[in-house]
Amino acid sequence: MKPLVSFLYLITSVTVITPGVMVYLNNRKSRVNRSLFLLCLASFFWLFFAFLATFSDSYDTSLLFFRICYVGIVFIPSTFYHFAHEFVGRTSGKRIAAGYFVSTMFAFTVLGTRYMIKGLFLYPWGFYPAASNPLHIIFILFFLITLFSALYLIYKEIRKKNVPSIQRTKLKYIFTGLLVASIASVDFLGNYGIPVMPLGFIFMSLFTFILSYATLKHQLLDIRVAFARLFLLFITAVIVTGIPFLLGIKLLGPGLWMIPVFVALILAVSAPLLYIYIGEHTENLLLKQQRRYQQTLLYASHGMLYKRNLNRLLKFVVILLTLVARLRYAAIYLFDEESNCFELKAERPLLPKKPPTLDMENPVVGKISKKEILNRDELLSRGKGRRVVDVMERLNAAIIIPCCTRQGIVGFLAFGNKKSGRHFSSDEIDTFLTLSNQFALAIENALYLKDLEKAGSELFHAAKMSSLGTMASGLGHQINNRLHTILLAVESINIMYSDTFNRRGKELIDSIINNIKLAEDTIEKLRNYSKTSSEGVSPVSLKDAVESAFEMLRLKSSAFSRIRLEVDIGSSLKVLGNLSQLREVFFNLLDNADNAIRQSLAKGNDMEPMIRIQARASEKGMFEVVIEDNGIGIRKADLDKLFVPFYTTKASSSHGTGLGLYIADKIIELHGGTIRVESVNEKGTKFIIRLKGA
Repeated sequence: MKPLVSFLYLITSVTVITPGVMVYLNNRKSRVNRSLFLLCLASFFWLFFAFLATFSDSYDTSLLFFRICYVGIVFIPSTFYHFAHEFVGRTSGKRIAAGYFVSTMFAFTVLGTRYMIKGLFLYPWGFYPAASNPLHIIFILFFLITLFSALYLIYKEIRKKNVPSIQRTKLKYIFTGLLVASIASVDFLGNYGIPVMPLGFIFMSLFTFILSYATLKHQLLDIRVAFARLFLLFITAVIVTGIPFLLGIKLLGPGLWMIPVFVALILAVSAPLLYIYIGEHTENLLLKQQRRYQQTLLYASHGMLYKRNLNRLLKFVVILLTLVARLRYAAIYLFDEESNCFELKAERPLLPKKPPTLDMENPVVGKISKKEILNRDELLSRGKGRRVVDVMERLNAAIIIPCCTRQGIVGFLAFGNKKSGRHFSSDEIDTFLTLSNQFALAIENALYLKDLEKAGSELFHAAKMSSLGTMASGLGHQINNRLHTILLAVESINIMYSDTFNRRGKELIDSIINNIKLAEDTIEKLRNYSKTSSEGVSPVSLKDAVESAFEMLRLKSSAFSRIRLEVDIGSSLKVLGNLSQLREVFFNLLDNADNAIRQSLAKGNDMEPMIRIQARASEKGMFEVVIEDNGIGIRKADLDKLFVPFYTTKASSSHGTGLGLYIADKIIELHGGTIRVESVNEKGTKFIIRLKGA
């Protein structure tokens, strides 16, 4: 039994240190990788020196090796806790440092005193250390409390609702692996004279298997590189440790076998350096071409920020991906606020069958809304997300990466298969993620510049309209003079030659006179509307303000007269305010209602156009005015943006500048009131205005 237990200790020590070294060499700067390497290193010290101790026939030699073995054991709880903290992203350096400090104190006690290990028991499987109380019991308490604290920390992270599904799956694997590894603490029973065979190496082997399985399944390492590293590590371990052991035992005999062991230890120390040197050169050789195009992509991504035209930017990205990354297909989908869907904006090559538009209920949209990266091969290997995989296949996408800005998801990049037929590595996906982030910034930049140009043209248009408003009074006066002259001439003709006109001639003369008077009346209304109000705040009749807005709207839209108006405003209701400013507010709201009704009719909705206006007294001397229509309504996503300057929900930007509601909101605010909106898309809109009573 003794040689078998020793051999199992040796095999387990190699299997434990292997993934630790692999993960560390994959990314030496990663805090998670470094903490896992320290945990594997502490476990290696325990298992390897336990192998040496159980293999020895000498009491003193075995006791020395068990003391060194216990140095690894006392550091297991602190490295265990350190790894758990780093994996969940916590930053509690003081607790981790305190754990390492306690482990260091126990290590000095083990090596220099008998307060932890007082001697050895002799069991059928060989020597085993005898615990010295009470310090050993204190250590076991420290060991168990630290392990369960780390496991509870990971368990709490798994239970959080905002953790992405991929991260939650990784946490479950890590929790299971660490839980299995913690069961190895049953080996402490033998320290108290209980003849239970130490089986900790079995649980450590299971921990290594779970960790390796999770690493390969979730592509934490590039698989080709991982296998190359594993092969190199195996060859190196056999050469630097196996050969000296075999030669020492065969040639020098059991008594002098410590000499090749010492030599093997020196070589084992130098082995990682040799492995790093060979491993890095092998990795560079394997990934030379891949890294070259990744660097090209990253370099090109910086140039995207200087693209001002959105369409050119989209074409540039799909061409870049297909040519440099050598993809069979690449596409870009952007979110369209009008349709509330993700629509295809650019692709290469152009497919004969257009890929589908994705609405908000699509399973792919549900995933990318959580900022998840979708890997078709990974989803297939896990046997989950069949609906997501089906959508990805219809999109010709092997990888989908969301494009995120501060405002949320603006779109996503769809990457087709490689022309080489190989799978995407984790390094490539990281490169694509960086490209996606740069692309999102470039989109935000291009849209901002587009909005800036649009805002500039709208400001120019608003300035021209303001100038026309200022000129309206003078122009109206000049036109009225001309009309008055024409009216006098026509009336003179009618008086002088009335006897010579037949009935049709008299009708034409009367029609000319009536239309001239209507034109004068219209011009007078325009002059009154465009006048800058000289009066300040005074009692204003709500009915007068609303009816004057009606008159202006009838002049602007001939269709307005066909809308059924339901007005319920008492003539005695008066508010404290400025008549011309309140008239402009009501005109803007009624104009929007008229536009919404026309949009609804244009979509073929069967309805009777209606605008309802009500005014009633509210609490604390306030009046409430409600303007309601049964037009097209407003989407829920647009409600929060209605009062933002230059934002318009009208079908065409030529129908509005996006300033009307912004100005109305500011006017009501200056009057000490409030304005809010309620709307159901496709049903209608209601504006509620509160004003101070006079």
